[in-house]
Amino acid sequence: MKKVYRLTKSQDFKKVLDQRHCAGKNQSFSVFYAPNQVDHARIGLSVSTKIGNAVVRARVRRQLRAQINLLDILESPIDVVIIAHSGYLSKTFQENTAVLGKVFSRLGVPSKEEKA
Repeated sequence: MKKVYRLTKSQDFKKVLDQRHCAGKNQSFSVFYAPNQVDHARIGLSVSTKIGNAVVRARVRRQLRAQINLLDILESPIDVVIIAHSGYLSKTFQENTAVLGKVFSRLGVPSKEEKA
């Protein structure tokens, strides 16, 4: 995921979280969103130290980025913040991808399968 598709500043995260638009919450993660003024999506990932050490948190962030690339949501004009929870580790990559796809479908973002 390129840097232009990422939320990097804390004030950008705060804007999204202050609007309180929740796309979905479950034991794996919470997804918050807000419309933006650019023509593509910007994604912010938050992984707490409660999940594990730095190695585990980096693995979770890598997996979330890979799932976002699989779901192909980067053309939508929204800002998204994904907050990972400890339940993320108890599910497989495929299960977490399916759950994230369902959450993004609530936002009106079509998946790659729906586009084809």
